[in-house]
Amino acid sequence: MVRLMKYLKLMFHVSILVLINNFIKNQKQTKIEKRIERYIPDMKHILMWTKLPNVEEEGQQYFITHKCEHINCYFTSNRSLLMDLRYFDAIVFNVQDVSSQSSDLPKVRSTVQKYIFAANDSADNYPVCSPVYERFFNWTWTYRLDSSIPYKFISVYNIHDEELGNNILWENFEMKPVSKLFISSLSSKSAAAAIYLDKCTTISRREIFLNNLKICLEPYNLTVDVFGPCGNKKCGRTSLRSCYYRIRTTYYFYLAFEDSIATDYITKSVLFGYNNLAVPVVLGGAEYSRYLPPYSYLDGVKLGERLTAKLMYEAIQNKTKYYEFFNWRNHYTIKESNVLDACSLCQLLNSEGWLKTRETYTTFRNWWNSNYMERCKAEKRLNMF
Repeated sequence: MVRLMKYLKLMFHVSILVLINNFIKNQKQTKIEKRIERYIPDMKHILMWTKLPNVEEEGQQYFITHKCEHINCYFTSNRSLLMDLRYFDAIVFNVQDVSSQSSDLPKVRSTVQKYIFAANDSADNYPVCSPVYERFFNWTWTYRLDSSIPYKFISVYNIHDEELGNNILWENFEMKPVSKLFISSLSSKSAAAAIYLDKCTTISRREIFLNNLKICLEPYNLTVDVFGPCGNKKCGRTSLRSCYYRIRTTYYFYLAFEDSIATDYITKSVLFGYNNLAVPVVLGGAEYSRYLPPYSYLDGVKLGERLTAKLMYEAIQNKTKYYEFFNWRNHYTIKESNVLDACSLCQLLNSEGWLKTRETYTTFRNWWNSNYMERCKAEKRLNMF
């Protein structure tokens, strides 16, 4: 009887141990299943290291809303979402943080994930000074044409509403003249040029070009009206929107001067002229013939102040010559583009060839701004005061 009791007691303890062991195994299996369920093989997880302009929604919503070709991408700003930073397919860093030399950077990194530099502003406004970013980024997502994921502020379409892409090869044909009806919409114009300025001192020194242009226009009895905080003309509000009607009805030219000079940097400011029937006079670092229809604008950088003023005067005096600036409208349309279009980002994350490349930008600072050393010295001097 005693032996039987000892045997039953032993079997009871063994049974308890077996149950505990099975319970632990089941718990581990449950955790593993949850981890596998979280990492859907087809889903591309993109961590926004800090907030990204134009990307307000987290999750897949952006890609679904914008009807992207690929929607298996997932935006998040939650660094702890996947428990380990190395599980993210890509981490995006915006230009403002990179330029500010923030020390807040990932401590661990996977060899297969992509570090992406994203910029919604110019290289001249935001130079990168810290050497930590050499060999740091795998891809770039900027307005520059040689970026891994290039985007544009404006896009040109042909008469079939087909987007013409980058480095447009303009069709070699004689453009049709605009109609008499269209010409009648230009009949109320009476002043030479307007510009809206919200930054009075700029890196591009557009204010100096503007003052010189005013001087060159004086012999022709032509003037430039300056709207906004830096001028004596007011629209009634702080933006250009309420000035649109006045530009359309009054001014022959609109001065689309960029606030900084950088390679391929051409913003939507040129649309303030195009959309309001005023010929743009452009000033910037882009090769404008790549982006804008021929004979639809005047390039201040190439012409200089004196010749720009002369051509403006001649066009105002010779209406036939002025009307020719609008002939492009019979063949093309120009629209604002979606800056930092994440559809292109998701497409690249689904490209096996791009994913296999392990390259980094070895001289990133020089690629982003070849004049970065001078710009960084200037920034350092400013920060000393």
